Amino acid sequence: MELSLSMWSVHRTVREKGWTVLDFLSFCKDEGIRQVELLDVFWKDAERELPQAVAFAAEHGIKVSSYAVGNDLVKASEEERARELQVITNAFPIAKALGTSTIRVFSGNLSAIATFDEALDWIVDGLGSAARKAEAEGLVLCLENHGQLAGSGKQVQTIIDRVNSPSLRSTFDTGNFLLVDENPSAALDILLPYIAHVHLKDFAQRDDGRYKSLGGKAFEGANLGFGDVEVKAILDRLANNGYQGAIVLEYEGVGSEAEGIRRSYEYFNQTIA
Repeated sequence: MELSLSMWSVHRTVREKGWTVLDFLSFCKDEGIRQVELLDVFWKDAERELPQAVAFAAEHGIKVSSYAVGNDLVKASEEERARELQVITNAFPIAKALGTSTIRVFSGNLSAIATFDEALDWIVDGLGSAARKAEAEGLVLCLENHGQLAGSGKQVQTIIDRVNSPSLRSTFDTGNFLLVDENPSAALDILLPYIAHVHLKDFAQRDDGRYKSLGGKAFEGANLGFGDVEVKAILDRLANNGYQGAIVLEYEGVGSEAEGIRRSYEYFNQTIA
């Protein structure tokens, strides 16, 4: 197993220092990190930056394991939902240029504009359309467990089953399950056959945590292996099940992001790899 690094792991550094995608790739080169996940939210000018990123990655032997978009299909009008679908399909040529066939997608979150069932129908319709287009292009969309509509293992399973396409699978985010008060290892029981992409994230329950669960618990991002997620047990089960997809560190702790990333890699390399 080799650990990839999501650019989201340096989102505070991006904001504070104005980092570009090339700055992130340069950081990875210096750290000896050879696999990365890039996100649409971090382009300043994708048309100009994409060729530069592709060339830099090729020159320095960095593989793009996955590409992520920030779509939200829970919108009141058909026109708005069509635009969100386009957020996904616009990622297809970018992912191909980056050399990856894996695209992380979201569902959208529950709000006052729709009932749970209405919102779920919109998500299934949108992801179904996107998955059909992705399948035709040899791409795989991976739905991250996130929010109140696709937060639990069962919710993600329901959406994937309803879409019923080999091009819609699961991004198994190990930390996010805690935010819907679900044990990540229990969610793995449900989603193990569906997983094509993993976000390795650790959270620790603490009173001053920034992330609140639906049940009112407070969590804070932690160095990998030092939170409440049974990281090694989850990765062992994935390996025993023949999992060969990307395993992506998504660090969300406080303090120095660079140091948190280094310590997480140290844990992974010493304990897992």
